[in-house]
Amino acid sequence: MPETTSPREAARSKRGRAAEKVEPATWQQKLWREVRGYAEALAIAYLVVTFVFTTVGVIGSSMEPNLNGGSGRGNLLQSLLTGDRVFIPKFDTWLRRMGVLGEYERGAVVVLREPANAPTALTTGKRNFFIKRVIGQPGDRVRIESGQVYVNDVAVDQSFITDAGTVPVAPVDFPEVVVQDGAVAAMITSFQRAPDGNWLPRLGGSPVNADDPRVQLFYGNVIGNVVVPPGTPEGEPVVLDFVVPEGTYFVMGDNRSPTGSEDSRYFGPVDSIAIAGRATAVIWPPKRDGEWNWRLLPAPEGFAAVPDSD
Repeated sequence: MPETTSPREAARSKRGRAAEKVEPATWQQKLWREVRGYAEALAIAYLVVTFVFTTVGVIGSSMEPNLNGGSGRGNLLQSLLTGDRVFIPKFDTWLRRMGVLGEYERGAVVVLREPANAPTALTTGKRNFFIKRVIGQPGDRVRIESGQVYVNDVAVDQSFITDAGTVPVAPVDFPEVVVQDGAVAAMITSFQRAPDGNWLPRLGGSPVNADDPRVQLFYGNVIGNVVVPPGTPEGEPVVLDFVVPEGTYFVMGDNRSPTGSEDSRYFGPVDSIAIAGRATAVIWPPKRDGEWNWRLLPAPEGFAAVPDSD
């Protein structure tokens, strides 16, 4: 009598013969599987960081008292570990660049690549990222008198800086100029030679001709947009409005002490394309000094009183 095989045994035998035919993966195939896995993970991470969201660590004191730059001022890693970390929705950035959401609002905290004429960029040869606050939008008239910021002739309430009582506002004037024959002839400033040979601007000082290469480097985009009203006194220092050019923003740090923040007072307005995104919230560390540190970063209420430019 012939032997019979059950359907289950036949299927098992068939799978066994198929398994015998499968050759082991070569080292090239194993390597490719590993590389592809990492590449896919990196691609997903890139897409998320570019189009969805990213986070940025605050370093230094330029945004005190509202953002903490950490305890390791001379140590980058220590600053990153102990400083505030902010959340940046990248889709917001792209929608603004496409014109869907309009301009960054006054008072917004933004992350931007420092311009090529920034003193730090000239000294280090690198264009790092700054975190600053938008003060003037394109078309706004901006001036600073004794430390008080005016936008479109309205004094911006600076209690969001001064209420903490930890950061004094330096009584600086900007732009302080000398007018001759109805035009800006000089900028009230001074320049200090850095060890690497570069000139660094300082607020205040004495008149320096408007066509001086150093003035043009740091303030050319300011002087060229200063508004000189009829009847402006000539031959003496005056503080005048300047109009923020189209496609640029005037930005400042919250730390307005004498050496607190390197911002548009030292390199003029920044190109809008240099802004990498708006910081909308502090997400780390969860607590600081025993209190919750998680918080949103809306524009301070004082900016709501500023009218749109004419």
